[in-house]
Amino acid sequence: MVKDVKPSSRLALPLLVAVLATSASAQDHDEFEDPPISYSATKPADVITRLNAEFAAQAEEIRGWPARRRMRWVLEKLEVPVESQLLVFSKTSLQRNLIGPENPRALFFSDEAYVGWVPGGGIEITVFDPALGATFYLLDAQESPPKPLFNRSSECLLCHKRHERTPGLRTRSVYPDRNGEPMVGSGGSNIEPSTPYRERWGGWYVTGSPGSLRHRGNVTGQKAEDFDGEQGLSSPLVPDLKGIVETRRYPLGTSDVVALVMHDHQVHVHNVISTANQQARIALHRWPAMRAVLGLPKDAAPAGSCLAQLNSQAERLIDALLCRDEAPFPEGGIKGDGVFQGAYAKTRKADSKGRALRELDLTTRLFKYRCSPLIYSKSFTWLPKELRDLTLMRLSSGLRAAEPPPAFAHLPAEERKAIHEILTETLEGLPAGWPR
Repeated sequence: MVKDVKPSSRLALPLLVAVLATSASAQDHDEFEDPPISYSATKPADVITRLNAEFAAQAEEIRGWPARRRMRWVLEKLEVPVESQLLVFSKTSLQRNLIGPENPRALFFSDEAYVGWVPGGGIEITVFDPALGATFYLLDAQESPPKPLFNRSSECLLCHKRHERTPGLRTRSVYPDRNGEPMVGSGGSNIEPSTPYRERWGGWYVTGSPGSLRHRGNVTGQKAEDFDGEQGLSSPLVPDLKGIVETRRYPLGTSDVVALVMHDHQVHVHNVISTANQQARIALHRWPAMRAVLGLPKDAAPAGSCLAQLNSQAERLIDALLCRDEAPFPEGGIKGDGVFQGAYAKTRKADSKGRALRELDLTTRLFKYRCSPLIYSKSFTWLPKELRDLTLMRLSSGLRAAEPPPAFAHLPAEERKAIHEILTETLEGLPAGWPR
């Protein structure tokens, strides 16, 4: 069982839902529900839409499979490695009533999809659409015809509508009580790149090789002070979860620390990409009317507030891709069991010198070459051409600069040079002006 101090009072689910609903209704209308995004009204063109069509005739058969077979089938179809398994025991999911320290929710992820499953419940899926960004689905064994196999979930937006007002992902570190309930009024927060490792993963299980790393995972408490300050709970790594969780229910008996660090990184980058995608599409949608007001020809390049928005989103994309302002690793680095690293390396794209962005460092930072491999993802490829080309050209300029601008200053000259050479050989669809 996880380490515990004492139980705390909990906010009842009905009251929590009522508060969320009241708060949501009081806010302004969401911009992403209007053209050109029209998020809820638009049928997605994502991989789940394709799978629903492909397996419509088998939907009832698949629902009737044993839970683990059904879950593994989803991972296979979405090409999500089972080795990415993470276990979270805090009640921070749509299926919160099923989740707790003895029955954690399993999370799996790839560059293109995120899958959640809790024993006794349904399968939650997040994938990405070319125009809509993050889209959310649930495969529930209890559903019956004529429902599709995967049902698009609007309930997910209660928690997955981010502060930029764009549907996205969340990775939270909370202060869980002995039941996994986040303590009311505690200082739990979303994990950002700059979040110190000592403050991460409250409500998560964390496994790996012992070292100097301390975090908030694997433990529960009674009050915020149990987690805060020098006297707060600060857990080391454990090699596995035997004796803590009934591991036979899950594909793996671990929640590997390297996979956790990668998950934190990818959630942030995917959110930045999703926001940039939608904001650029909105700005470009408004550009023709602005162009007419300015008396510019129809072939005029974006200017004014449209160009300012594209420049702003390009800056945020570059900061995220280049791992800027990431929290320092603990002394001695971070060590997992190696299973996730092996799976992650299988899709590496190497240049002629054998270098790849998917090479991990894990001693002082996550990547050897600090440019996120999500630059190869479909989400990045689907950015409006105006924004994608602008981002890549500014990326090239900064990587090649003798005196790099601030967004590139954390990268030594040799690392910048290597990143540019790797991208030149391995990234498809480079802009026409990309130096070679």
